Amino acid sequence: MAGPQNMLALLQALMSHDNDARTEAEQTYDNVPGPEKMVCLIQTIRNLEVPAEQRALAAVLLRRLFTTNFEALWPQINPEMQAGVKQELMAAVHQETMPTVRKKVCDAFAELARNMLDENNDMQWPEALKFLFECASSDNALLKENALHILSSVPGIFGNQQAQYLEVIKQMLWAALSDRTNPQVCFEAVKATTAFLVNNDKEQTLLNHFKDLLPFLIQSITESVMAQEDDSLLKCLIELSENVPKFLRSQLEHVFDLCLKIVSDANLEDTWRQLALEVIVTMSETAPPMVRKFGKFIPLLVHQVLALMVDLEDEDDWALQDVEDDEDTESNPIAGEAALDRLACALGGKTMLPHIVSNISQMLQHG
Repeated sequence: MAGPQNMLALLQALMSHDNDARTEAEQTYDNVPGPEKMVCLIQTIRNLEVPAEQRALAAVLLRRLFTTNFEALWPQINPEMQAGVKQELMAAVHQETMPTVRKKVCDAFAELARNMLDENNDMQWPEALKFLFECASSDNALLKENALHILSSVPGIFGNQQAQYLEVIKQMLWAALSDRTNPQVCFEAVKATTAFLVNNDKEQTLLNHFKDLLPFLIQSITESVMAQEDDSLLKCLIELSENVPKFLRSQLEHVFDLCLKIVSDANLEDTWRQLALEVIVTMSETAPPMVRKFGKFIPLLVHQVLALMVDLEDEDDWALQDVEDDEDTESNPIAGEAALDRLACALGGKTMLPHIVSNISQMLQHG
């Protein structure tokens, strides 16, 4: 194979709807030597005249190359070419503006950075850290998003130098979380902060040091719920509840308020309501004493869980059905039933039963 033009034709064939053409292209691609493949993919990514769809595929394939074949591939290229690959990837992250391509290029950059951490956790690509901080402090919102996306993908990117960069990392995240003029920067900052905290879940001193970021974190998650465009921030709250629940203690009242408001809103999509419920259920499992201390929320929680369980549509022939319908595993009644079971196991019968009995008694009187 000779050069980027052939790679471009190969990428086109890899996206073909014709199975035979695609299979043939996959075989051809597999036979291209690793170093040549890597160079041609980077040249394709850097060429803005190439259609975005093909640049995106080139970035995906480059990341896959770093993920699956790095240890065999990297020693095959000389130090000068290695430096060129790093430089070109930084330039690609800096130049790309198309949303469909940009994050995939950042993913390839992140995977190379991950492989640059040696067995002693020493970062062998210090320019990557400098580049990360430069992007994060840029006036360009897209570059800020790129830096945060890379940190989300490789939260351990600082390696054994993390302690000396800790204050800089915190300031970087604080600035992004408090950037109200660029909501997408805030949202990326929530993901990056979550990934960083979870990656350091055993470092209590670090978690304590980052606690003053929490109000900004909760505010951004609340705004994402109001926007109703991306539920990944609510999933971040689940991740924090699972891995570092005590980090949320100072804002627990706000977290419960937010989640119960979402669960009780019948106008929201069921997936959003169930994710909000999962936050509370997960926290009840990982930090039950902490949840019990906020006992005033438990009656409200039980009421909402039982309301989900009776969120059923009437079926005229229900009594005539012999086989139970198992297909609707993501329905509100199934989610509510599972949540009630998990809450009872996590918080205990003494905590849950009185509220369940009280609610059921009232529900039995309902028409």
